[in-house]
Amino acid sequence: MKKPFSSLKSITGIALFGVAASAFVAVQGNTVDWLPMGSSHAQDSTPKGSAGARGGAGANAKGGSQGGATGGSTATPKGQGGPSSDSDAKGPKFGGDGSKPVAGTQGGKPAWAQEGIPSDLELGRLNVARAPSQVIDRSLEEALSTLSPAFYNAVIAIADNTAMSAADKLAALKSLVVLSFTDTTMVRVDSPLQNLGLYKDILADSKIVAPTATFDASTSATRLLLLTAVFVGSASDKTVPVSTATVDALNKIMTLTLPAGVTSAEVAEWAEAVRQAIVIGHQ
Repeated sequence: MKKPFSSLKSITGIALFGVAASAFVAVQGNTVDWLPMGSSHAQDSTPKGSAGARGGAGANAKGGSQGGATGGSTATPKGQGGPSSDSDAKGPKFGGDGSKPVAGTQGGKPAWAQEGIPSDLELGRLNVARAPSQVIDRSLEEALSTLSPAFYNAVIAIADNTAMSAADKLAALKSLVVLSFTDTTMVRVDSPLQNLGLYKDILADSKIVAPTATFDASTSATRLLLLTAVFVGSASDKTVPVSTATVDALNKIMTLTLPAGVTSAEVAEWAEAVRQAIVIGHQ
């Protein structure tokens, strides 16, 4: 229905109502046409969230579903983009001294790794000295709980025999070690870890205190020498000779210090004699 253009003011309220009622107003010449919104116009209006196919066809649309949802927008959603332009694309960095691992723990260097032990020094079974201290301490407890005193009392008897020369004592010690392979009353600890535990224990206070006996070398350097030689020699590999460098490396690894009156060279000489006797005993 057509109405004169001069009557437009009178229908302003009706026009506003018509907009609210989704009517379509067309102005042609001096007349105003009121047309209901046809189905073709309704289809041409794109509701929110329904731009799938249309948006996806945009030249800059990204990734199908994203492009469809945004109507071809090139904006990168939050949390899905790469590093920013000022990022070095690297992970967290070391935060300073406060985050350094404690030496001797995971990530830190143990004392023996910092002391320059020769890389070509063969230690054989003595490599177990690198085990954590709690492992060696536990092995010491096992050794003390099962220690047979007869063999070690015989070692002390050799050390205390003033009628024997150093060479005689060395020969007697070798014979005693060989005897331990056939005499069931002369039981010698064979485990490398247990022997290193005993070695560490006697260097702490020059004593071995076991449930069955106490071996005190606090007043006798000779007792200490022979006992430490037995422990080191018994812990050693049968096929790897014990040298002064071996004893020095062992002490560095275990952070041990020999007492006054006993040298690494002496311990190495007597421990090597014990190692040779063990080879004989195994034949």
